[in-house]
Parts: sequence; C-alpha cells; structure tokens
Amino acid sequence: MSAGRGGARRLFFALWPSPQDCAALVRGFAAALAGAGGRRVPAHNLHLTLEFLGSVPDTALPELAAIGAAAVLPAESVVLDRLEWWRRAAVLVAAAGATPPGLAAFAANLRRSLSERGFRVDSRAFRPHVTLVRDVRAAPAAVAAAPVEWPVEALALVESVPEPGGSRYVPLARWQRAPGA
Repeated sequence: MSAGRGGARRLFFALWPSPQDCAALVRGFAAALAGAGGRRVPAHNLHLTLEFLGSVPDTALPELAAIGAAAVLPAESVVLDRLEWWRRAAVLVAAAGATPPGLAAFAANLRRSLSERGFRVDSRAFRPHVTLVRDVRAAPAAVAAAPVEWPVEALALVESVPEPGGSRYVPLARWQRAPGA
C-alpha cells in the first residue's frame, strides 16, 4: 500500500460487487442512462457506499481493517430498482426502493463501531444506492430500469485515489460473507 498525501488517505467502507454483479447493474440501467449526459462511472469503480470516512491517517488502517474483519455481512440482497437524479450532487444513482432490514442493521452497526472508535461518520440516514453517472445537470427522461438484485457478499475498505478525469477506487482490504451465512 502506498501512503496517501501527507500520510493520509480518502477512505470509505462499501459493498463491493463481483464483476458479474457490475455487469448486471450496467445492463439493467443501460436504457435508462442512454442520453443522460454527464460522466459515467467506470464499471470497475461501481460500489455501494456504507460509510464515507474522508481523510484518514495511515496509522488508522490497522484499526479500520480490524473493524472490517469483525463485521458479519447479512445473508440478503439489495434490489436496485429505480433511477434517481440527485440534483444537489448532480448524479444519477441506481437506488433501492426498500432497504433490506439486515443491511440497514449492518450499516448502523458499522457506523456505531466507527463512531465508538473516534472516526467521523455521516449523520444522514443510510440510503442504499450506486452512483452511475456524475455531472448530470438535468433530470433525464423517465425510463424504466430493470431491477437488479445485488447480493451482499463482500465488504471492502476502499481508497479514493484522485486521477485526471475522476477518482479511481482501490480496495485496500476485502471481506467475503461466509458461505452459507
């Protein structure tokens, strides 16, 4: 792992999809995104953020890895069944019409664990979504998207690495849901 600027990195915890889940998400929302404008998020960067941590010192990586390793992913899926334009952020997202109860509890427990250890956490309610397009200045025409079922199988501690044209997301550590769990 390379050190971030000044010994700190921009980090977040996310559900990390398999390549097959990424492909299904891209297929399911392709028609809805046609002509939307903006900058599409590359398939290798697709993820479902659980908690954005911001700039975190490199010295905190072992503690964050321990938190991730102790987390027990729920045996359920989230269904991304709607396309939403978030005006303030200027993004199009694949969003879940309903949050699975186990995922909501998992996100709350992760947030509590981080907060108890002194990490900054978001105070907004958890809304499962995957950002698909950035820099979208107007709502696209309403087009139905095919619902995509995303199994909750992998948690990742991810670094946001700035690059020309956008960030690249690099998983620093991943934890798979135990088979049969």
